[in-house]
Parts: sequence; C-alpha cells; structure tokens
Amino acid sequence: MNDIFWYILPSLLPVILDQFGMKYGTAGGLLTAFLGVVAVFSFILGKISDYFPRHIILAAGFLVASVFLISGSLTNNFSLFVICLLVAGIGVGSYHAAGYALIEDITENRKGRAYGMFEFWGAAGVFLMFLFHGLVLKQLGWRSIILITSIPGLVMGFLYFIYSGRFRSAVDRANGRVLNKEEAQETPVLLFILFIVSFTIRYFGILGVVSFTSTYLVRELGLQANVASYATGVYFLGGLIFTPIMGMQCDIRNPILVLLFTTLIPFPLIFLMTLTQPLWVLPIYLLLIGGSYYGAGPAMSMIVARMSSKLGKGEAFGYFMAVTSVTFSFSPLLFGMLADRIGLNLTMKIYSLPLLLGSVVLLALFFVEKRYCLFSQTD
Repeated sequence: MNDIFWYILPSLLPVILDQFGMKYGTAGGLLTAFLGVVAVFSFILGKISDYFPRHIILAAGFLVASVFLISGSLTNNFSLFVICLLVAGIGVGSYHAAGYALIEDITENRKGRAYGMFEFWGAAGVFLMFLFHGLVLKQLGWRSIILITSIPGLVMGFLYFIYSGRFRSAVDRANGRVLNKEEAQETPVLLFILFIVSFTIRYFGILGVVSFTSTYLVRELGLQANVASYATGVYFLGGLIFTPIMGMQCDIRNPILVLLFTTLIPFPLIFLMTLTQPLWVLPIYLLLIGGSYYGAGPAMSMIVARMSSKLGKGEAFGYFMAVTSVTFSFSPLLFGMLADRIGLNLTMKIYSLPLLLGSVVLLALFFVEKRYCLFSQTD
C-alpha cells in the first residue's frame, strides 16, 4: 500500500498537469517537494523506530498518508493540494525505514527471499493501481481515483494497531537472535561510500524515467492517458515477475552482483524505448526495465543490513531511504526542467546514462568487497 502512495502522483501526472496548467518543471518541482519530505521523515522516523515500536510508526504513517491524500483530492485550490500532498509525505516517509528494519528483526534465514516477497507485494500493489487507473480514469477522474486508492491505507493503519500484540511477540522472539553492535563485523568506510554513490546514481537515472513515463507516452507517443496508465503498469508487472527471483538469487549469490545486473540492464532498454519502432515492442522494454527497477530491492536491502552493522537497524535504513528519497526528489525536478528545454525524448536518452555510470561504480565495489568477504556466506 505504501508503494502505491509513492507512485500515485506520477501515475496521474498527465491529467493533473492539465488540471492545474503546470509546466514540466513545475510538475517535477512538485514531485521533488513531496519526495523531499519523504526523505527527511524517512531518516527521522527510522531512527525513532530503534527506540519506539516500529509497527506503531507504520500504523500512524498509513493513517496520516491516507487522510491527507484524501483531503488533497477534495480541494480545488492548488496551494491546498500541495500542502496536503506534503503532509501526506510525512506518512509515506514512515514506512520503508521502519518496515525494512522490522523484516531484518524477525527474519533469521533466507533474508533475500523475505526482502524479495516484500518488494513483490509492493510491485503488486502499484501494478494493480496502474491497472485500476487505466480502467476508470475517464469515468471517475483523478480526484475520485485518489480518494478510492487512499481508503485501503486507512484500513492498513487500523490493522497495525489491532494486531499490535502479535508484532510485539515476533520482535521479542527475534531479539534473542540479534547480535550486539560490538559483535557485528565492521564495514570499511570505503565500501559504504561506494554503495551510497552507486545507488544514488542508479536511482537518479531510473526514477526520472519512471516518473515521467506516463507523460512521455501521452505527449510523445500520442497514447490516451488511461492507455498510458496501463502501459506504465507493465513496469510493475515486471517487478512482480522478477523481484522474487532476484531475492532468491541474493541468498545464493553476492547481492552486489545482483544489484550490478539490475542496474546495467535498464541502460540500453531506456535508450531503445525512445527510438521509433512498433508499439508492440514497448511493453517488452517496460517489463524488463520494471523487473530491473524493482528486482534490485532485495539486493540493496541486504547490502544495507550487512554494511551498516554499527548503526541501529532503523537508523541504517533511515539513512538509506533518506538518501534515496533526496535523489528521488531531485531527479524528477531536473528531468522536468530539462524536458522543458530539450524535450521529453532527448531527456529520456540522457537519463539512461547514469545507469551505466552506476554500473561502473558497482563493479568497483564488487572488487573492493572481495577483499573483506562480507558476502562470502549466504543467510
């Protein structure tokens, strides 16, 4: 459900652009502001989750995100819409840092598979969202869609509160298995820096493309907005297919290699997607890009957990999500500003290049990590 909150704005961006008369740069700035709030509160709430029950933070986050997205859908004032969106970002920022840490707490073996299923259900939710949007966008309009899409978040928030006791029991059992910080293997600073640089570059490129794909399909390829929503949903169908596979691969292979593979593959695919060719080829590109986009999730989560042994789990994943969200926030902004100047097609091509650069950094990380054998054994 939380992943839906991340992507509901990009999904509806083509019609929201027309509703408020925004330029690409303004739309990118709106995404930037939203993700900036997510970044700040990912770190804050991730750190708090090391001292406060994580499931309570998750519950409150769902309720805040849902209530303010619903409020935003009910206003005709652009300023109020932006305010509601930014407050909703606080709730969205509560989920991933605390959620990843909770998985790390309660999962003893096959962590790659556990993270893979976590990402699988995220991709499933977003895929169903895009499918739903494509089916009803013309009939209901974007305001009604935001309202309907946000209601399940209210249910999730209350469920986390209702089953509070079960979460406490699971965490208490896991605490007996967790190593003290002093017992954990210390990670060299160089490795962590290389990882941060690599995923920052990776996300900068791929998120700009994902955020503006619906708009690209409408403005450049002439598809209807509802058809573009269907097409963009193929990204997340790829996530459904490949994320569990990549998660299992992380249990038997070095997750850095899995991350390298899922970073390099989208580079040529994004470039090819912008070339003139039959429309039937487009879903294949979207499927493989989406599989690489979501399929990297388990590998990144395992790398963060292993390389952040001296931090609390919530704090470690808070840093991870904060840096990721900051990158997410600037990527759409710069994409929109660049598209205003040189057009969407050329901007898409340029945004494929960071994936190649990120792959080079990951290759360097792989060879440096072999000296320390952090991933010599699988969980």
